[in-house]
Amino acid sequence: MLSMDRLLEESERIEPVPQVIHQLMGLVDDPEVPVSEITELILYEPLVTANLLKLANSAAFGFKRKIDSVHDAVVLLGLKQVVEMVLLSGVSKPLKSAHQGYGLEEGQLWKQSVSCALIASAIAETIEAPGKHTVFTAALLKDIGVIVLDRHMGDAMAAIRRAMEVDRLSLVAAERQVLGIDHAHLGGRIAANWNFSEALAGTIQNHHLTDEVTDIPKATAMVYLADSMCSMAGINGELFCGHYAHYDRVGEQLGLSEEKANRIMSDFYSRKEEIYGLLAIL
Repeated sequence: MLSMDRLLEESERIEPVPQVIHQLMGLVDDPEVPVSEITELILYEPLVTANLLKLANSAAFGFKRKIDSVHDAVVLLGLKQVVEMVLLSGVSKPLKSAHQGYGLEEGQLWKQSVSCALIASAIAETIEAPGKHTVFTAALLKDIGVIVLDRHMGDAMAAIRRAMEVDRLSLVAAERQVLGIDHAHLGGRIAANWNFSEALAGTIQNHHLTDEVTDIPKATAMVYLADSMCSMAGINGELFCGHYAHYDRVGEQLGLSEEKANRIMSDFYSRKEEIYGLLAIL
């Protein structure tokens, strides 16, 4: 069985999330905060600004004129998309590697994380939920525990696969059985160590809804639903697919009809290749 303390020590090797993202998270969901305060926060972070402008000027957006400032990016893209791009650039590096213990090729964890984040964000927009950026960030970082656990798979993966196939366990349940800990719980603890809010860390930790919960927080429900949609669409890696036991219940709780869910996925697929093209830029 693995030690949580040891795993948290190992997580310190992951490149930390830039401080500006913590500050953004404290501002962007407050309607009273002026846009100028948010743009100035980004403006005084040279690396964040550089990554934002590199993304904004990429072929994925196809603007005819160059975007030369954070202000221009906000005007042309909108504040919501600018904040999401800052979040993407800030956390992309640790997600881009191959994670062979989980059968994930280079860039695959990034793709399933970004896909889930964009779909979760679209769900939040559709149902007009508060805290949209918290939902986006939780979906983006939901599998951060995979990065640490991947190094410990070795022979454990054979036992995990066997538990999934023979005992019909989900990946999370099989990880708990074999390793004594699962990637979602570890991810929540890592997020707490990074000084993310309790709500954000809790959403990451509980996004699989593996514990019996009668009252599912809205943010957790949206991330769970988005992750399930990614699994059903074959976006997630093989081990991460399956077990959508709460899908109908969560959809009903959020008031998201199958028609709306299908529209969200259709919109995502119309942009998928452009989105994945960002992998080469970040």
